[in-house]
Amino acid sequence: MTYSLAVSAYLKRIESLLKDNTEASLLYAALELRCGVEARLKEYLEPLEHIPKSQKKEWAIAKLGLSIQNAFQTGDKIMIFTVRSRSQDEECTLIYTPVSSRLQQIACRLGDYLHLPKDNSVENMGWWDSLRELIDEGYGELLLANSGELIGLPLLHKRTGQTKVRAVIAEDDPRRKFLAEIAESGEVHVISVQYIEPRSGKKTFGIDS
Repeated sequence: MTYSLAVSAYLKRIESLLKDNTEASLLYAALELRCGVEARLKEYLEPLEHIPKSQKKEWAIAKLGLSIQNAFQTGDKIMIFTVRSRSQDEECTLIYTPVSSRLQQIACRLGDYLHLPKDNSVENMGWWDSLRELIDEGYGELLLANSGELIGLPLLHKRTGQTKVRAVIAEDDPRRKFLAEIAESGEVHVISVQYIEPRSGKKTFGIDS
């Protein structure tokens, strides 16, 4: 049996468990969500050479989130990078979707449900309803966090002046060829950035039954 640690795999298992809609499946979905958030945070941290290995190995969501905030200082902003080739008169866009502060809060709160209850709270249906609501919201937030192609922000190497970009792009995606040609040619290109500031308040997500 292969158990994938990819964020997309966590999302698939969460969706399947939520459709089961049993008490046991909700607890397993909470665990999958908690691990999926940690996995995405670590994906963003891994390429950062100036971050100590001890911080990259951290498991606490709050500490991982703080390391990323200190490195990028962009908060919950979604960032759209447009790369334009002057010689080809073409452009492509790549998106960075952060692990939002709300998603980090949800992942931390799930820990309260993953320990042995100190009272008879599990006998109260409201306890399970609250857990389900938390997972539903967290699932949507993680789906959003995993939707961007960029694994962290493009980084400028001060000595060489080159921009290092780490992204996940499908083999048949034309952007892959476009970016490879620019990198190989070494041509001067233009990168512009747009910011999307999420509105305050709870987002609405859902799982199809």
